[in-house]
Amino acid sequence: MPLPIELLALLAVLVAALVGWLTPAQALAGFGNPATLTVVAMFVLSAAVVRTGALAPVQSFLERHGGNSLSRQLLLLAAVVGPLSAVINNTAVVAMFIPVVERWCRRLGVAPARMLMPLSFMTVMAGVATLLGTSTNLVASSLSEQLGYGSFALLQFTPMALLTYGCGVLLLALLAPWLLPRGEAAERAQQLEAGYAIHDYLSELLVADSSPLVGQRLDDTLLQHTFDVRLLALIRDGERFSLPLGGQVLRGGDLLVVKGRGDRLLALRDQEGLELVPELGAPAPLDLELDAIAEVLVPAGSRLIGLSLREIRFSQRFTSTVLAIRRGEDLLRDRLGQVKLRLGDALLLQTPRATLPALQVSRDLLLLDGAVEQDDRRDRLPWALGVTAAMLVLTLLRSDLLAVWALLAVTVLVMGRVLTPQEVYASVRWDVVVLLAALLPLAQLFSGSGADRWLVSLLAEQVATWPPYALLTALYLTTALVTELVSNQAAVSLMLPLGLSISHGLGVHPFAAT
Repeated sequence: MPLPIELLALLAVLVAALVGWLTPAQALAGFGNPATLTVVAMFVLSAAVVRTGALAPVQSFLERHGGNSLSRQLLLLAAVVGPLSAVINNTAVVAMFIPVVERWCRRLGVAPARMLMPLSFMTVMAGVATLLGTSTNLVASSLSEQLGYGSFALLQFTPMALLTYGCGVLLLALLAPWLLPRGEAAERAQQLEAGYAIHDYLSELLVADSSPLVGQRLDDTLLQHTFDVRLLALIRDGERFSLPLGGQVLRGGDLLVVKGRGDRLLALRDQEGLELVPELGAPAPLDLELDAIAEVLVPAGSRLIGLSLREIRFSQRFTSTVLAIRRGEDLLRDRLGQVKLRLGDALLLQTPRATLPALQVSRDLLLLDGAVEQDDRRDRLPWALGVTAAMLVLTLLRSDLLAVWALLAVTVLVMGRVLTPQEVYASVRWDVVVLLAALLPLAQLFSGSGADRWLVSLLAEQVATWPPYALLTALYLTTALVTELVSNQAAVSLMLPLGLSISHGLGVHPFAAT
C-alpha cells in the first residue's frame, strides 16, 4: 500500500535533514509554525460552532424560505453558505447542510445531486474569502512571510473572493437546472436499497431443531467469518431482535435474516442445519421502525482508510452491518470483510436508529442521510459564537498574532465547557497538520536552494516575449493542473516560490502570484 501524501512529505523532510540540506531545527520548524498551529485551532473552532448547534437556526431559515425554484434555492443557499465557509471548515459546513439539501430535493421531487454538487462548489469558492477560510491560505501567507514578502491580512483575499464567488454562484444558478442530472427523488431507504440492489442478496434461514448451532451464542458460531454472510436480524416466535445480535443464544425454529451469496447459504444448509426459506417475497426483511438503512462516506483523514472491515471490527465498533460498498462505478457485495476501505468509498449500512447520533458525529465516517437530534449543547452557543467573533476582531487589530488569538480561543472554549479536551483532540485533522508541517520546510528548501530562480531563468528563455498577464495566466493554469495531482497545500508549497520569483522578475506586485 503506498504511503499517504502527508507521510511522504514528512519522509522527504527527514531525508533532507539526514543528508544535510536542512538542519534538524529547520526540518521540524513546521510543527511550531504559526500557520500550522492556526490550522489546528481552526479545526477546533469549527467543531465548537457545529457542536453547539449554531447552524440549526440557519437550516430552519433555509427550509422556510427556500421556495420551490432550484435557482432560488441555490442563491439562498449561497448567501448562507458563503459567510460560514469563510470562517468554518468546509467539510463541517457540507456535512451540516447535506440533510437540508436532501429535504429540499424530496419536497421538489428532484435528484439530490442537483443541489449537493453546487453545495460543494460553493463551500470551496467561499473558503478562500478570508485568511482563515482554508488551510491553503494560511500556508501561502506563511510561505510569503518566510520568503521575505510579508504575510497576508485577515481580509487580504476578500475583494477578489467576492468577485469570483458572485460570478460562480450566478453561473451555478443559471446552469445547474440545465446541466445537472434530472430525476425523481424516491424515499431515501428505498432509493438506497434499489441503488445497491441488496434485495438480490437477502434471505431467511430457519434454524432446525437438529442444527448443531442450537444453544450457541451467535458470536460463537463464526457464521459471518466462516461462511461470509451478514446477520441482519433474528425473528423468534414473532418477535424481532435487531442489532447487536452477538449475545443471542440460538433456538430451534429461529429465523435468521441474512445477506449472502447463494452458494454460501447452501453451505450453511449442508453443514450447520439451517434451512433456506423459499419465496421471501418482495418487501425486504428489514424492520425500518427499529433499523435504519443509512449511507456513509469515508472522508479524507478517516482512520479507517487502508483497513479492512474485519481489521477494524466494524460491526462491533459502529453497531452496524455493511450491506454493500460503492466504489466509483463498482458495487462490492461479496467478502466485504476483506475489502480495504479507500477514500470516497460509500458504505450502505443497516444500523439501529439509536446509533445514528454516534455515526453523525464520527470523524471517520460522514453520514449522508438526514441529521438526527443530539445533545448539541445549545446552552454553550453564546460561548462558541462570542469566542469566535472575539478572535476575528482581535485578528483584524493584530493579524501578526493570529496563531496566539486562535490558540487562546481554543483554551477559552475548553474552559467554558463548550468542548472537552478529548473532543478538541478528536476534531483535528492530524493528516492535514502533518502535511503542512512537512511542506513548509520543503518549500523553504526549494527557494533557498535556488531551484526556483533556476526554473525562472529557464522559463524566461522560452517566454521572453510574453506579456506579464500571459505569464501569470500560465502560472495560474499550471497551478490548477498541479492541484489535480497533489493536495492544494502541496501545490501552493511547490508553486508559490516559483510564482514570487516570476512576479519579481516581471516587476509586478508579488501578491499577484499568491
